[in-house]
Amino acid sequence: MPDSPPSSPPASPVRRLGRSLNVITQVVLFVVVIISANYLSCARHHRIDLTERHDFTLSDLSHQYLKSDAVQQRDSPLHVIAVIRRSSPHYSRIYNLLDEYQRLGGDAVTLEFIDPIRQTDRTLEIQNTYGQAYTEDMIIVDGRIKPEAKAAGSEESATGSTDSTQPEATEKQTLSAHVRTVLVKHLYIQDDRRNIIAWQDEDIITSTIIGAIEGQPRKIYFAADKVNLEATEGKPAWQIIAEMLWQQNILLTPLRLSETDSIPEDAEGFALIAPQYDLDDQQIKVLTEYWDRQQSAIFVTLDPKVKLDNLHVFLRSNGVTPRQDRVISVQNGQTLASVQSLFSRGAEINRELGGKSTIFDGSSCSLEVRENDDTLLNKRIQPIALIEASDGWWGETRYSDDKPEFNKEEDSSAPLYLAAAILRGQATSDNTANLVSKMVIIGNTDFLATKKTRPEQADFVKSSVNWLVGRDDLIGIGPRKLYRHKITILDAHNTFISRLVLIFLPAIALLTALIIWNMRRA
Repeated sequence: MPDSPPSSPPASPVRRLGRSLNVITQVVLFVVVIISANYLSCARHHRIDLTERHDFTLSDLSHQYLKSDAVQQRDSPLHVIAVIRRSSPHYSRIYNLLDEYQRLGGDAVTLEFIDPIRQTDRTLEIQNTYGQAYTEDMIIVDGRIKPEAKAAGSEESATGSTDSTQPEATEKQTLSAHVRTVLVKHLYIQDDRRNIIAWQDEDIITSTIIGAIEGQPRKIYFAADKVNLEATEGKPAWQIIAEMLWQQNILLTPLRLSETDSIPEDAEGFALIAPQYDLDDQQIKVLTEYWDRQQSAIFVTLDPKVKLDNLHVFLRSNGVTPRQDRVISVQNGQTLASVQSLFSRGAEINRELGGKSTIFDGSSCSLEVRENDDTLLNKRIQPIALIEASDGWWGETRYSDDKPEFNKEEDSSAPLYLAAAILRGQATSDNTANLVSKMVIIGNTDFLATKKTRPEQADFVKSSVNWLVGRDDLIGIGPRKLYRHKITILDAHNTFISRLVLIFLPAIALLTALIIWNMRRA
């Protein structure tokens, strides 16, 4: 009897319920993931700037200021109004930039975009409110405190008056002080052919926000009778500093020391910018009287070619002595005067610049900084080094010689400081920190000449002045211009690229496809 074939195992029943539950679970999880991803992308979205230099990210200074108490602790939010045509070629860039300001500012910044072509009624309302007739695209920054916020938060208005019936002139002055307007055409730089070569939009908008919040600009007086008001080439140093400070809502105001007995009480600071004449005894007395005040601030840039004995004595008494030398180096038989230097770490002014390098063009004299002098510490005077020359440089006293050589008995050796700060008062105590007097001295003025000021040096000057006037939120690296680089291609290269893109690459793709098709067919 033949063997019977082995019986196959019975077929297992199909578990439809388990598969159904598995499918339902997958669908539910898929829906939850989609909803969560959409929620997170809308409510907690984050931009990532993939450019090498982060060209589309706000600078640390702008980010820091938007997060500061000056913006976040306002009684009314800062209102930014962009009156820009949607058809403008700059609309997309301005929209993304202002949206980043609003995102970082949070509830403290409100943003409104108005198309003057489609929203004519709102445009006329803006004209009646701010007195700004629309003639071209513009951005309005309103930093006023709303009346209801004033009544709830304080009894005084933005101008300091408690009278609710202010004259019309005062209302216009308040409006003009806390409302700033910038035209879109001023946000970029054009060449002779009206092509945009660089954007400076963040720098101008941040400066506009600072001015709108603070209102009337602060005053820093400078000794106009000690400087050359006109320069033989380019702009004088005081004018370049005035332009830098105006971006920080600070007005550099001329003052004649020879005609005054005291620095005005409304001075946020006093500046000696490359003085060409020494101060006499009466003027030193005026300077000393101001320095002895609480919260005084002095900014000094020196011209090493000018001998200022009385001013040097005043500085020496506070721990910083300008030397009669020139910081130089000799390399390959050539004398170099453009000093390679480093920003010192630890100082509040160099909070973001510490450790970075720069080059100071022109003549520089070294500064003796007595940081650990017991006599000065007993007087609560603390000098601080800010900028130090790199290795290989020395302070040459015989700088007029054709072939200078380092002489350890006559010349100044490392460390060589090009800038220093002075604190006078109890800076370590929270109760007296806001009463401390401050001073900044720079042993070079030529770096301020037109087309010589490097970005890090401009940041240092602005940070120094903001530190002097007590605006620590504005210390740091400021916005950079975003340059557009144009590549010039020869006609022969342009023809080759056109042929490569239109003929050769499609032909290679077609040939590759034919080869693959033929291989699969075989």
